Amino acid sequence: MKMKATYLLLFALLLMNITYGAAQNSFGFDHFWLVLVWPRGYCLDRNCSRSSDIFILHGLWPVTFSGETLISENKSDPNKILQPLAKDRSLYKDMMKYWKSLTTKNTYYMENFWVHEWDKHGSVQNRIKNPLVYFRRAVELSKNLNLLKTLEDQGVLANGDSYPRFRYKKAIMDKTGQIPVLGCVKKDRQFQLKEVTLCVDPEARNFRACNYRMEDKCGKDNIKFPAP
Repeated sequence: MKMKATYLLLFALLLMNITYGAAQNSFGFDHFWLVLVWPRGYCLDRNCSRSSDIFILHGLWPVTFSGETLISENKSDPNKILQPLAKDRSLYKDMMKYWKSLTTKNTYYMENFWVHEWDKHGSVQNRIKNPLVYFRRAVELSKNLNLLKTLEDQGVLANGDSYPRFRYKKAIMDKTGQIPVLGCVKKDRQFQLKEVTLCVDPEARNFRACNYRMEDKCGKDNIKFPAP
């Protein structure tokens, strides 16, 4: 009798683990990363066909509670996303400014880059189910942060000078209340600013603390802010 009860208990635990694992795979989404790139730094280690004098969106990426990125192999019908987007002229204009691809000037490829971002990242989570709402939330976060002005207001200027890492982080913390993660490119034996990542709530409306420690990828010395 005891043996039977033990087997039943083990079976129940196994079933719980399988169910939990499936839930994690399907519903493991906890929050987003908002990733913004500084074009001049981003293009130091790749071929770019255009630039920008503001920070632009790299992505709004769903992650788990522990900070693991979630991606999908979904393939949407581009027309079901791009036709409604074309009718929303205000959002379309903002997308062209704040979420443009730096590696192409071709409008067709640009628009399909947005579809790709939704398919690979946006469609993974289950809180924002409309692609246009997903795009709009990302753009609004970027516009409200106004990262270049946030840094400039604290004397961190995109003029080719170098600044201590803590000055970048303090300026962004003063604006958002949260600790950013900095990413850099090492060029000419110096770390140069490439991107900034912040954790965002699951509705993509507000910045929030990350549940885990994320390390800057910029060394420990000064970081150059390359001029646009």
